[in-house]
Amino acid sequence: MSKINIKVETIFLIFCLIFGFMFIIINFPFAVCDENQHFIKAFDISYGHFIPENNHVTVPKSIGDVIKSNGAHYIIIDLKRGIYTPYMLHLNVNETENLTTSAISYMPLPYLGTAFVIKIGEMFNISPLILIYIGRLINLLIYAIIVYFGIKIVPIGKYIFLLIALMPMSLYEAASLSADSLNLALSFFTICLFLKFVFKENKIYRNDIIVISICILCLSLSKQIYALLGLLFFIIPKSKFKNVKFRLIYFICTILPSFILFIFWNYSIKNFNLMYESISQVSSSFNINILDFLIIMIKSTFSYFNYYLTSFVGTFGWLGIGKQCSFPLALVYIYLFFLIIVSILDVRWVGNCSPIHINKFKLTLKQKIINLLILFLESMIIFFMGLRWTIDWGVSPFSEHIWGVQGRYFIPVAPLLFLILQNKKITNYISRYDRKIVYKYLNIFIIIFIGIILAISTYFIYNMGLSTYIEYNY
Repeated sequence: MSKINIKVETIFLIFCLIFGFMFIIINFPFAVCDENQHFIKAFDISYGHFIPENNHVTVPKSIGDVIKSNGAHYIIIDLKRGIYTPYMLHLNVNETENLTTSAISYMPLPYLGTAFVIKIGEMFNISPLILIYIGRLINLLIYAIIVYFGIKIVPIGKYIFLLIALMPMSLYEAASLSADSLNLALSFFTICLFLKFVFKENKIYRNDIIVISICILCLSLSKQIYALLGLLFFIIPKSKFKNVKFRLIYFICTILPSFILFIFWNYSIKNFNLMYESISQVSSSFNINILDFLIIMIKSTFSYFNYYLTSFVGTFGWLGIGKQCSFPLALVYIYLFFLIIVSILDVRWVGNCSPIHINKFKLTLKQKIINLLILFLESMIIFFMGLRWTIDWGVSPFSEHIWGVQGRYFIPVAPLLFLILQNKKITNYISRYDRKIVYKYLNIFIIIFIGIILAISTYFIYNMGLSTYIEYNY
């Protein structure tokens, strides 16, 4: 059996488009967590309301009707049964209603694609149900393009990004109306970009800083808490800069636009800013210091460890909206184990796509510590936001658990964890002959593995949609 000479980014693109399109079709409307909220937000953006004026959005009544009929429509079964009417209904912009959305305080960038589709839909009176599927397709294509170029430019860990970007949960979010679709893509690309500059042979110049700054700014426009990835600036070796002064100036130039945007945006939406509301509620309800918070955070991690892992790799559906299904825990551990093994092997692809192990393409201990620090800070922010949800659900802070945190919140920063698993000693233990065999067949094995995992995911999503449809209509 000969090896398959195919680039990692090409493998990603093929699987992303094929299975992503399947996810779009077999997933019933608004099945993804908060997808209906993001659809409402996209309508607000389509009206030019980039900075929200109220905590409600005026939408066509037909949109409200579709949102309220969760599970009533499933395009695969409907078309098979000859039910075409719901997919031919007009938007009917003359009849409107006000709907609230929990995504009102989100930045506008993740919704521009769907907002464009909505505008076109209004011009041609396209059915709201059809708009959902077209909006999902636009988000999937944007995700595929951004991640493709991220994997293309990253000098190390290409398989890490491949496996995380094609993880069932990642692709499920990418093929939806959720803001997470763009956020995941930009987060992956940002990490890839920093790694490119880490191993760049030449020094860092002004044009490079402009590119990094734009990337961090776009990430801020997607989801502000992940702009913390800008701290990856410090994994770039000092030798890449002219001197210490230039390094400091470049860092300020990198984060300053995002910081100004952060201040401006949060001031503009202070009346319904969830982050500001979270800080206020937590401060007034939880009389705990940082040490107590860390203890609760650790206890929550151990208590809900399997749930975090499952919702990290693959949990489909949304609690309260139809059925929900998760990847079997055994498959979750298999996927993560395989990801860890690939991370340790650290295959680097160059030239004619022959995999070789080059020791100079390694993160130093300092760079790995910075990765861990950023990951830890992001985790603290996520769990802090979880304190607000704990309050909303009426759970006592003395229960010593934080509710509402899901594993998918950690996907944007997950590559930071797996990148530190590079281990020179382990790879050196593999003999020259054995290493050749491992690298020769790793590519084809990964292709088969991803294909099986995504095929199983497709089956789960289809069954979930079918069960929801039957429950709603019968």
